[in-house]
Amino acid sequence: MERMTVDIVTGETPPPRRGGPPAVLGVAGFALVLLGLWARGLPAFVAWEVARDHQRCFGRRHLPARVWSSDPSRVGDWLESRGTPVPPLPRSASSTDLVGARYCPLEDRIAAHVYYGGEGGMVSVFLLAGPARIGGGWSGVSHGLHVRLLRAAGRYVAVVGESADDVAATARAFTMTVATATPPSAEAGPVGAG
Repeated sequence: MERMTVDIVTGETPPPRRGGPPAVLGVAGFALVLLGLWARGLPAFVAWEVARDHQRCFGRRHLPARVWSSDPSRVGDWLESRGTPVPPLPRSASSTDLVGARYCPLEDRIAAHVYYGGEGGMVSVFLLAGPARIGGGWSGVSHGLHVRLLRAAGRYVAVVGESADDVAATARAFTMTVATATPPSAEAGPVGAG
């Protein structure tokens, strides 16, 4: 003979089963990824990244440049031969002169790091790949350093230094170099035509 079991149904449904720790961790991880993607292009985050790298590179006993030159075309050619489009580099800005360049790993990207130095101080120019939500430009302070974010020749550029004047002069020199390197438009007509 076979035994049977009978379940008594009272009309109540059991409470829904909640996700355990793996589900909660998965949701939290996904939220962190979204937060990271959102923060990636924020000016304050980009400024934090480049200021931190400026301190790391200039804080060493010897500057870790991979190309040493005060010739803008030599430094630009070196970077472009490695796949980085480079806006025209100024030879000097304020009290600093072009020293060299290398690639530096930031938190979320690799950037071309161009060094300027002199008696007046040290200034870094970062040619950034990836997003930077800077609108018409951004300036602020991060890690006690002055930072300017701008666009030059279609590239995001970050200028970092201890002196606000040196950073402003370097940013100006960068935009002026780009402006003078742009050929006149065909709409303007030939020079001297009148």
